[in-house]
Amino acid sequence: MIRLNRHPVMAFVLAGYLAIPAGVASAQGNSAYRSADAVAGKAERLGVYGNVTKDCASGPLPTVRVVTPPKHGELNVRSGTLKVGRIPRCPKLAPKAQGVFYKANSGYTGADEISYEVRSASGKVESHTVSITVKGVAPADAKLTPDTDPDL
Repeated sequence: MIRLNRHPVMAFVLAGYLAIPAGVASAQGNSAYRSADAVAGKAERLGVYGNVTKDCASGPLPTVRVVTPPKHGELNVRSGTLKVGRIPRCPKLAPKAQGVFYKANSGYTGADEISYEVRSASGKVESHTVSITVKGVAPADAKLTPDTDPDL
């Protein structure tokens, strides 16, 4: 199931530079492949994308298109606003952004894979493929991270 929702999320792209989370395994040209871990039934942030101009203003948001949907969960694209101060070179800006979130079906464990494209306002397209390992439950001592916080 693919849902395209609009909810608050944190994200950014600086003057044409697409921001992707840590953990990129390899990148060639306009493509990136990486892996991610997820817990069944909980949202995992896969990427955040936006646009900040050189003069620290929010630019037009990129467009996110799902290429390969998940087989064992759902992919959500959410629009929102970054918190003030999240972009060091523009400390007073709270820019608009798009976030890509994956949520595995409750009770599922195993592998899943998704791919999506991000098209910037200038027309640049970057393809992202994410191989996801889904675990049944989070460890008891697991702490909330930016990637597992659905309200960023």
